Amino acid sequence: MSVDLRERVRPEPPVFESAMKDTADLRNNPTEAWIESLRARYPTEPSVDAALTRKLRKRSADREPYRSPTLKDVSRRLSDFLAKQADGPIAIHNVRALTGGASKEQFVFEMDWQYQGEMRRGERMVLRCEPAASIVETSRRREFELMQFGGTIVPAPPVYFIDDDGSIMGTPSLVSGFVDGVTKPSRLTSNVSGIGTHFPQDYREALAPDYIRCMVAMHKAPIPENALPSFVKPAVGTTEAAELVINWWARIWAEDLYEDAPIATLAEQWLRANAPALDHLSLVHGDFRTGNFLFDEETKKITAVLDWELGYLGDRHADLGYLLTEFYVTREDGKPFHCGLFESEDALLDAYANAGGLPIDPDKLAWHKIYSTWKQLILSLGCALRACEGQTHQDVLLSFLSAGGYPISEALRRLLEKHG
Repeated sequence: MSVDLRERVRPEPPVFESAMKDTADLRNNPTEAWIESLRARYPTEPSVDAALTRKLRKRSADREPYRSPTLKDVSRRLSDFLAKQADGPIAIHNVRALTGGASKEQFVFEMDWQYQGEMRRGERMVLRCEPAASIVETSRRREFELMQFGGTIVPAPPVYFIDDDGSIMGTPSLVSGFVDGVTKPSRLTSNVSGIGTHFPQDYREALAPDYIRCMVAMHKAPIPENALPSFVKPAVGTTEAAELVINWWARIWAEDLYEDAPIATLAEQWLRANAPALDHLSLVHGDFRTGNFLFDEETKKITAVLDWELGYLGDRHADLGYLLTEFYVTREDGKPFHCGLFESEDALLDAYANAGGLPIDPDKLAWHKIYSTWKQLILSLGCALRACEGQTHQDVLLSFLSAGGYPISEALRRLLEKHG
């Protein structure tokens, strides 16, 4: 599948004040004409477009505040859904909320069911559902396919069932297996969603090589032609991969911003002007950081890579650039570490090379640092604020995360000054 970007409209620099006055009402109450104008202006992958379009079509200023479903409702919907999907009779037990994460609403439960001729009793499962809005609007179908494919490459929760359109569960949902593990040592504290987790030396020595092996395996995995049918496979030797992700996040910014930020527009223009050609098609996780993998605290081995919803097929430099942004720096005795695991950029890149990783181009890595920081700004000053207006179970958390937009803006300014 490919997307024709030849007729792409590249946004002109806006007149900030008038642009905000003209479009503020449309962001609160999107019209079909405005939605179609955004789709034409920012062409991206069809499944990404579908998720973003669905988000806008259900948005209105007078919508009711989101309320989490009761456990009784979840149990009833789950039983109805799985009874139609499972091979044989099922029984659901002990449904309860699962904490963690800044995006989807999750529940854990036990199920008696038959799988591939084997009767399983009391198997723990995870239900992952969309609230009315979240910090990232993504496709459950894409996430389902990525978890299926990624699970053949690295440890990942097995996925079993999906309600694409939410016709049974009330909201798009998927059901996966439960994997044991923790996201941080039990004796440590950290900020929400894994942000700020810093691993002691003994954990770094065990986890960093395991982490890098997972990243290298994802980046080097062959992508069969029939794999991941909901994904575009950008052409090697072109800038299509870069332009698809620029359009993805430029559209999100246009849909979700409250207040224009000139630095965001400057970054978009720089990214378009310097878009790198793809030299190898890789599976990109898109959010592979602390908080998004589980490990066994005793063996210190990764048991599962989580949160695949932002993944895509594209440039391997994206995962490395994301990890090297200032937002994921932790400190020990004043010394900066990347995601609490790597004591310097060179240490990360050396570990990647020693694990058999693909060659790293410094210019492409720099481009993806700027891209990742720009994306973080959009998530903080656009998506988090927009979703926390009574449309998510994580309104307090998203309000907290939005404060990161200002130091992220300064980090983006410094990167553009360095590379512009």
